[in-house]
Amino acid sequence: MFLKKIKFTLLLFLLYQTPLYSKSTSFDDLNSKNLSKYFSGIVAYENKENSIALDFFNSSKILLNKHDPYLKRYIYSLVLENKISLAVNIVKNNYDKSNTNFFDAHLLLILDSLKKNDFEKATVYLKKTANLNISDRFNLAILESLNQYIYVFKEKKTLNNKKNLGKLSIISETFQRCYLGDVSTDTYFSNLINDGEADYTRYIFFYLSYLFENNRIEEEKKIKEDLY
Repeated sequence: MFLKKIKFTLLLFLLYQTPLYSKSTSFDDLNSKNLSKYFSGIVAYENKENSIALDFFNSSKILLNKHDPYLKRYIYSLVLENKISLAVNIVKNNYDKSNTNFFDAHLLLILDSLKKNDFEKATVYLKKTANLNISDRFNLAILESLNQYIYVFKEKKTLNNKKNLGKLSIISETFQRCYLGDVSTDTYFSNLINDGEADYTRYIFFYLSYLFENNRIEEEKKIKEDLY
């Protein structure tokens, strides 16, 4: 059924991280062959040649538990190559280690739990992610949105004490009402689509799907006619 399972798009910002000077980032115990493959992978990664980068990272996996920044680059490359399940498994296998202590690793686990309808585990991962030192406003907005959706899925009602995310709050509220089949869904979609400050007409598609799923065919046809 439409919107009964909301799919989240992973928006990963690929940032080059300067290695920290710690034991886990030391190259002292690594041979030149592994280092060469790893640095070649970094070069390809920075040049957006992700398939090539992933090949180099795959051939230098010995770094997984020896150099913390390696895992982050490796995870990003796997996601970009649509190898999501493998990325999730690697994060899970290293979850108790410091090299998974970054936002996108935690985000993968939250989304994987949501995909499996395991809302309790998603809540646990969400709380652990919230304990990270997150300063990026976009990442904070993602966490708040996920918090709201997980609550809706679990409690079958919207969260009362929501943080204001500006226009994103309007969009999220509309889809949450739609998921719940709330009587005010039409009003929310109407306000969103006809917003005078920004162009949200792309959400007409979701409204049409909502009408179709609820067998409101004539209303759906009328809106389609008005578009042409």
